[in-house]
Amino acid sequence: MTSHAPPIADPFTTFAIGRDTDVDAPVLVQKLGSGVTDHRGLIELPALTVLFDDVGGVPFYRLDAASSSMQARLTMSMVRRPAPHDVLRASADLRMHDDAFGTTSVTITGSAGETVCFGTARNVRVGRPTSGDLQWHPEQPAPDGVPAVERIDPSLSGAEVVAKLIDGSLPMGPISEILDGGVTGTGDDGSVDVQFTTAPWMRNLMGTMHGGVIAAMLAQACSFGAQRNVRTGGGYQLIDFTCEFHRSPVVDGRRVRIDVVPVKLGRRLCLFDARMYDGDRLLGRATADARFDV
Repeated sequence: MTSHAPPIADPFTTFAIGRDTDVDAPVLVQKLGSGVTDHRGLIELPALTVLFDDVGGVPFYRLDAASSSMQARLTMSMVRRPAPHDVLRASADLRMHDDAFGTTSVTITGSAGETVCFGTARNVRVGRPTSGDLQWHPEQPAPDGVPAVERIDPSLSGAEVVAKLIDGSLPMGPISEILDGGVTGTGDDGSVDVQFTTAPWMRNLMGTMHGGVIAAMLAQACSFGAQRNVRTGGGYQLIDFTCEFHRSPVVDGRRVRIDVVPVKLGRRLCLFDARMYDGDRLLGRATADARFDV
């Protein structure tokens, strides 16, 4: 597969996330573009997870910047899917905390000021050594260096689309290309197997995989699970997503596997369970709700 993506440096440049320097409070800005769309050419929840995770950790981190912290759990809800070239703003408020744990609410708004995503992040103080302070560039260029994805033939069922993704006759999509992977198998029960390859650019300040990248992998795997079970001519959108980080993947080029299983398949709403593994070792778990009436 030919890659049209620019060189990848870190999660912030990859997902075009910078800080709004005109306000005192930590507000992060993300420019969307064709480079973070999925196999349908749409912006789906996985494109927002790095933004959500990072801003969700800032208020708790700043209580004691000498001691590192990370997010142990994210919960995200969406109704409106952002446009492919929207500009998002994310802010967070610390709702409760003690010395070891905190809970932060996160709001992401679109260009018109409307709420695009809302949820919570569970913060935990870990005290691990870091490679430096939080750093964001004031502004990032939009990830537009990738050709737009062609519309999928509406006569195909979800199972047929996934089969074509697996055999390479349909592209996995730019965001899966960034994460270096995609769906590799499917079962008669509607389950899918997804794999991604870890890389050094995915690391956080502690040298392990950024929580937002883990969440992007889990969410994209759930998206493939939803695609597998769509009826002919139908569409879907992830609207609720919760992920737990059990262990941080090592970013040394190894493959991680995500098994996605449908929990409930309804006409309007479907639920999925996803688990990420390195070999037999459980790294993380997620649940996702997908609308099938879009």
